[in-house]
Amino acid sequence: AVGNLENRPGRRGTWAGYNTEGFGLIELTTFAEDIGAVPILAVYAGYSLDGKAVPQDQLQPFIDEVVKELDFLTASANDNRMAALRKQLGRSEPFDIRYVEIGNEDWLGAAINTYDYRWTTFYNVLSKRYPNITFIATTAKTINYPPAVDDHFYQVPLFFIENFRRYENVPRSGPRVLIGEFAVINDDDSQITNPFGPGRLAYPSIKSAVAESVFRIGFERNSDIIFGGCYAPILQNIDNTQWTPSFIVFNTTSVVKSTSYLAQKMFGENLGNVILYSAATNNTITHRSVEKGQEGDGKLGNLYFIATKRTNDNTLIVKLVNVDPTDILINAQIQGSTTSSTGVAYILTAGSGVDPSTVHNTMLNPNAASITEQSVSARNGTWSITVPSWSVVVVTLTL
Repeated sequence: AVGNLENRPGRRGTWAGYNTEGFGLIELTTFAEDIGAVPILAVYAGYSLDGKAVPQDQLQPFIDEVVKELDFLTASANDNRMAALRKQLGRSEPFDIRYVEIGNEDWLGAAINTYDYRWTTFYNVLSKRYPNITFIATTAKTINYPPAVDDHFYQVPLFFIENFRRYENVPRSGPRVLIGEFAVINDDDSQITNPFGPGRLAYPSIKSAVAESVFRIGFERNSDIIFGGCYAPILQNIDNTQWTPSFIVFNTTSVVKSTSYLAQKMFGENLGNVILYSAATNNTITHRSVEKGQEGDGKLGNLYFIATKRTNDNTLIVKLVNVDPTDILINAQIQGSTTSSTGVAYILTAGSGVDPSTVHNTMLNPNAASITEQSVSARNGTWSITVPSWSVVVVTLTL
């Protein structure tokens, strides 16, 4: 929706409820700019929830609508009618649109049967007109070599923990990957075959945030092929909703930052641009015996980890996730380093002896969980920290 708010009639929601369309296209893209996010647009690709697909020879009007939308957002206002409308509405400069997804979850139901011709028809037109945009397929099962594909996962904690290495063996010659939607929606691991069933979470818990962080370490370890991961949904009006749990919950007076938000905040604010070799050892595993993709590489027992470096300020960033019921003492050595410096460890945990599935940030108790900090000191390249049970820890040290 674009234009004056009073001229937007609204419509019945696609999934449930009602869309006022007060938060329209220009509001969404401006909001993304304001919070420093990269927008990923999804466009209708000729399939509806009633199970009907638009025949291939009737797709052109829908492609034309996408062209209007993308011209509105990206074209110069000097020589394009839709971009001139954008300027008329108060935005002269084009928006920075890098990613557009064609369709949504076309692996569901009968959608898979027609996605090959729908994707191809849309992609062939749009990729020529917008060569600087990466177009994302919703599935690669029936199409050949899309530039990128979007994976969605709503599951229990055990699923995300067990899928830590999911993307390590994905062929690097294939499409890049966006995990466009992921969340623990049920803390009961016995519901892994039916996560939408009994036990559905109202709010994310410490347990769910920790399990998601294991999966998120996998994103970073495979960032040569994974270009993004998005918790979903992001925003939830607690007084008018049809889905739980959500990342940030609000009403007219309050905002609740969930445990999942806190964990992702720790990761997002501490990003390295170079992945460093790291290995973990114990009494039976030595550094020399650690092989890629095996125990000691990225995980040791119930401890998961990644080490990166932020080169602009020479900072070591180590992310540690413990899914064990007991604390784990880490003694770390920075290979070849004699560095002595003091850094910070950011910690998210339920606390000693507390069941992590019982701790949620809610409207009634918005600060049940919070990020704490403690000092970490390196001496001659060695440092140590205790990683609490069911916790997320991010350590930063100047090299």
